[in-house]
Parts: sequence; C-alpha cells; structure tokens
Amino acid sequence: MKISTWNVNSINARINHLEKFILKDQSDIYLLQELKTIEEGFPKDIIKKLGYFSYVNGQKAWNGVAILSKTELDITNTSIPKFEDPNSRIIETEIQLKKIKKKIKLINIYLPNGNPIETEKFDYKIKWMKKFNDYIEELKNNNIPIIIAGDFNVIPTDDDVYSPENYKNDACAHPLTREQYRILINMGFTDLVKYFVEGKTNWTFWGYRGGGWQKGNGLRIDHFLTTANVTDLIRKVEVNREPRGWEKASDHTPVTITIEN
Repeated sequence: MKISTWNVNSINARINHLEKFILKDQSDIYLLQELKTIEEGFPKDIIKKLGYFSYVNGQKAWNGVAILSKTELDITNTSIPKFEDPNSRIIETEIQLKKIKKKIKLINIYLPNGNPIETEKFDYKIKWMKKFNDYIEELKNNNIPIIIAGDFNVIPTDDDVYSPENYKNDACAHPLTREQYRILINMGFTDLVKYFVEGKTNWTFWGYRGGGWQKGNGLRIDHFLTTANVTDLIRKVEVNREPRGWEKASDHTPVTITIEN
C-alpha cells in the first residue's frame, strides 16, 4: 500500500500538478492539505476520472484537508474531539492491513502556522497542538494503531532547516512548538522521513521568497508519524522533489510511504 501526503497550496490552482503526479505515482491514498476551497469547489469529477473517491473537509479561501482513495472509506472525524475549532484542519479515516488485526487510524492534518509569534495566532497553534496530543493520547491508551501525516508546520530540530538562524523567531521552530511535537513523538511514534531519508535530502518545503528552491534552501515540515506496529511494515519512504520544480508549483512537495500489506 502506498500513501502520499502533499500540501498543494490551493487544489484548484494546482489540479494539473496533482493530476500529473497521480498518473505517475499511483498511490492508493492521497492526503492533501491547504485546499483553499469548500467541498462544492473541490474538483471531484477530475479526481473520479483518475480512479479515486474524494473526501473533503474544506474551507473558503483558507485551510482545508482531503483524502483521495482508490477504495471507498468511512470518515471518522473532521475535527479534534472536545475542541471547538472553526478551521478545517483535520480529516480522519480507518484503513485495514492484513498483518495488523485492528483498524489503523489514518489522520491527515494541516497544523496551524502560528506566525507571528507573540500573537493570538501562535497561542492558537500551541492550543491546537495540545488538544491534538490529548486526542492522540486517548487513542494510544486504547492501543489503536495510528498513522498521522500532513503539513505539521513544525521544524523538529535545527537539523531540519537550511539555516536555523533564519528561523529562530519563527513559530515553526519555536521551543514551545518543538516541545509539543516531542510530546507527540514520545507517545511512541516514529518520524518516518527522519528515520528513512538522509538529512538535508529530506526537506519538504522551499519558500517562494528569495529563490529558496533554486538555492536549495529548504526545511522539513511535512511529516509521517507511525506507531510501532505500523513502522515495522514500512518498506520505503520517499520525498518526491520533482513537483517542486514544476512551473507555478506548490511550495511543498509530496512525501510517499510504502507499507507492506
């Protein structure tokens, strides 16, 4: 089974890129973030012609997440339980692997950016992370296998950015952000991109300003996290850099994992 995550930075602006990537990649499931559209504006007809069902938690102009799947799925959550959030940042389903008896929670997130720090945007980011961690802890306490993927807007360590100095005042690298990420990891998750892909080849984002892509000035903020029973079945993790070089590309690039089924 192949699963890919990609912040497309507007599904309608980037639909040709998504179509091109799907035709070549053929993952079983795609987890998309930053749709920038409500469900009615999502290009479901194009996705259907490619052979996928679309499940959308959209929002006008901002945010939005979706799951595309070759097989039909049941959506189990479109918000963090016990947390009132007006933004569309999570969509969750369940998948079954032959080697794991329980159904696996597959959770697609678009975590708040949080910039600038010392504003309500940063406060919201940290609150979101705490509430999300509380929810994941509940799942872990019930021994549920989990895959979390998406745009986390978290630079886990200074090794995950081309120039730590340039991000010392950025919400994605703030000590409180990193603390909440560590709390999540320490529940028993493996950071797949860090574990499987060599450092400085595992960046997933290159900003538009200052020729970041052309200069190779990247960072790692798109992640796949798996519980131990899922990690044991991971056979390949790939950062697909090619789409970042396409004309009018998203500033993120896809990440794909292959799981033994």
